[in-house]
Order: sequence, then structure tokens, then C-alpha cells
Amino acid sequence: MASIGKIALSLASGTQEATLALANINLDFSMVKLTAPTEYQGLGASLSHKRKTQAEDGSTHVTARKLGALFADDLPSTPNLARAYGLRVSEIAENPILNPHGGKSDGPLADLVGADGTSIWAAATSGKGAMAVHLLACMLARIWPGPEATSIWAELVASRKEVLQNRLQESEFPITTVAAAQIEVARDNLAEWDASARSVRSVQDLSQYSYFRKIVRQQRRSVSNSSL
Repeated sequence: MASIGKIALSLASGTQEATLALANINLDFSMVKLTAPTEYQGLGASLSHKRKTQAEDGSTHVTARKLGALFADDLPSTPNLARAYGLRVSEIAENPILNPHGGKSDGPLADLVGADGTSIWAAATSGKGAMAVHLLACMLARIWPGPEATSIWAELVASRKEVLQNRLQESEFPITTVAAAQIEVARDNLAEWDASARSVRSVQDLSQYSYFRKIVRQQRRSVSNSSL
């Protein structure tokens, strides 16, 4: 068994010996919560207490952390896309028409009124890779019905773990690969992840429709004024 010193020296670059030493350690980093980027703060402030708790401490956050860590090493860096997306979702979340807030008249369903940005906030507070896999979830939700999208996620997770397991057979590898290769994501959690992304997509579609109607109205006014 590798000594503690050897394990410490392997933090930057894993070895087969360090892998064996770490195999029995529970590398549970899924509940780590990070501060969301500034662009997403408007969304966070608009979420209901129940949804924000689920996004920061519940199963959706765990899924975001796990999927982000699973794919992070091979995802491209897209800071401009992440920033633009954050600004847009915060703008939608702060719009009372697109995202109404529940009141006393809504009774026990008050926390469920309005846009469901749970998976976005979970990704925003989960670090590297999480926002990219959220955007992938939105793409799959647009193309496939729920059950099919969930099955695709299950296949992606299984295939990715196989890739990581193969990398562990090499002489050197990032130590994060050891942790990522052990990740398990239940199908129920993948279905929940897909459902939240599906809800996000619906609100974004409504937002685009409202924006399109606004442009049409402006063009009509412009045409009417020019004809006077």
C-alpha cells in the first residue's frame, strides 16, 4: 500500500500505486457548494426557497456536481457562453411575467409557482463542467422526449466511466480521474436532471416568443408612423 507521502505526491499526477491506495477512500465531493458567478445572481435571488435549497443542497446539486466532475477533464472552456447564458437566465428570472412568484393564495404550491431554474442554479454553484452538462441537458430535452433523453444520459455516463477506467490503466493520469471513475448516478437522478432542464427550455421558448412579439409590435408601429 502506498505511503501517505506518495499519495500526496500523486495529487497532480496519479500512479497505479496511488490508485490502489485511494480505492478504499470515499471520495464524496458531490456536496461541495461554490459561489455562483455574478451573472447568475439574479436567478439565485429569484428562486423560491424550496427550489434554491434543492439546487444548493439537494439531489439536483449532487447530480450537477457528479456530471460536471465526470466530464470536466474533456470539456472545452466557454467562458463567454457561460457569462451570456447567466445574464440571459437572470433577465428571465427577474421578469415577473415569465417568472411569477407564489403567494399565500397559492397555498402549499407557492414554492412551485414560476420558472424552475433549479438545475441552472445547481450547475452555477457546482464548479467546472457543471454548466456545460446543464446546457447539454437542455439540448437533449429539446430533441428527445423525457424517457429517451434519460436513457441517453445513462448511456453517456456509462460510456464516460469506461473511458476513465481505461485511462486508469495508463502509467500516469490526473488524480481527478480516480474520483470521477468511481461516480455513480442513479437513473432517477438523471430523470430529475432532465425534467428540470425541460422546464428551463419551456420558459426560454416562452421568453423568445414574447421577445419576437415585441419586435413585431415595434415594426408595426414603425410602419404605421412612416405612412402618416
